[in-house]
Amino acid sequence: MKAGSGSTPPASAANLTDPHHLVWVWQFTTDAAPNLIGERLRDHKLGLVLKTHDGTQWMSEYDKSPFAVSGAPQVGTLANYYEGIGVPFHAWMVLHGLNPKREAEMAAEVLEAGARSIFLDVEPYAGFWRGSPADAEAFGKELRRLQPNGRVVLSIDSRPWTLERLPLKEFTAFSDEIAPQNYWRTFNTPANHTRFAETGFPVGSDGVTPEFLLKVSSSVLAKFGLPIIQVGQGATPDSDEFRRFIDGAYNEGANYVTVWRYGVTGTDVFNLLKEIPPRLPPAPVAVESGVAGVHVVVEGDTLGALAGQYGTSVDAIMQANSLTDATYIYVGQELTIPGAGGAVAAATDGSGGSTGGGSGRVYAVESGDTLYGIAGKFGVSADAIVSLNGLADPSALSIGQELRIP
Repeated sequence: MKAGSGSTPPASAANLTDPHHLVWVWQFTTDAAPNLIGERLRDHKLGLVLKTHDGTQWMSEYDKSPFAVSGAPQVGTLANYYEGIGVPFHAWMVLHGLNPKREAEMAAEVLEAGARSIFLDVEPYAGFWRGSPADAEAFGKELRRLQPNGRVVLSIDSRPWTLERLPLKEFTAFSDEIAPQNYWRTFNTPANHTRFAETGFPVGSDGVTPEFLLKVSSSVLAKFGLPIIQVGQGATPDSDEFRRFIDGAYNEGANYVTVWRYGVTGTDVFNLLKEIPPRLPPAPVAVESGVAGVHVVVEGDTLGALAGQYGTSVDAIMQANSLTDATYIYVGQELTIPGAGGAVAAATDGSGGSTGGGSGRVYAVESGDTLYGIAGKFGVSADAIVSLNGLADPSALSIGQELRIP
């Protein structure tokens, strides 16, 4: 299993069509040997999220296992090994922001070597993120230049007072999903109770529970309009807590959960993850572009899940229905769903010809759109859209702005 140049596993659509619960691994010397991890995850039908690097240092700098990640070739070797025994392979990194270009290059190398996705652990504490908004933007621009279609997940501590210390606008502009860290036992302290109350989330008599943190994360992250992958605390002696966490995540629209981390998660939680399988996502609903439909809310629906199902954004649904609270909908409520894909039409000049280059398609930017999301929707590169439209700042899109699509 040592570093080698083995074939890279193909990019897989299984992320969406065949989901797995995922288990985070920090270090092989701390969590377990790679073969033991693989056997257990395979037997429990789980996927892996392996730490590959910290800032600009590969994990072999810290993890003295002979199998620790020492570069992209070893990522490829591990990806081939885990995928080969039926364990979906994902990766994660701690992002510092001190050398954003090199950090982006390393993240791109990990994706190129076979990771299905890269989770970016971004936290405002010592040893974590120390960059500026410009550094976050530079990282995202370089990563998307190198990996325009790679799956990027932003993982954060979603306690409201920590979010204010991160450049989330810049990070969410190039991320596909957000993975909030819900550590209910760690966060259940008097100091945290006070801070939650100060930020508008008073803690009940039961203290900080899985349900409480799921509510907080869904509420504070709704404005970004990205799908949410919930991270739960595996270090709990009460597996019922984790059962409630899974149930709550499903009620918020998730199809699977992730658990931090392998070395501290008990047998009961592993068995629970096998007992409660991931949910298959609903089949995409075809909606004619520009035409609104009506969805009747059923139990378990969330605006985030509906936005993903219909190919629109949370903000677009809220605006179409004059909603003021993204977390509150009720069973039986009829919601107008804006047409999937936004306003796409043939753009012609007065003589009926193309308005100048590209495919003749024009996209009207909606709330929650990012350049990389639009590029993925049309199967083109972000750079091609930037070039065709003469954009000086790819992150500065405005609602209603018309973009020509190559």
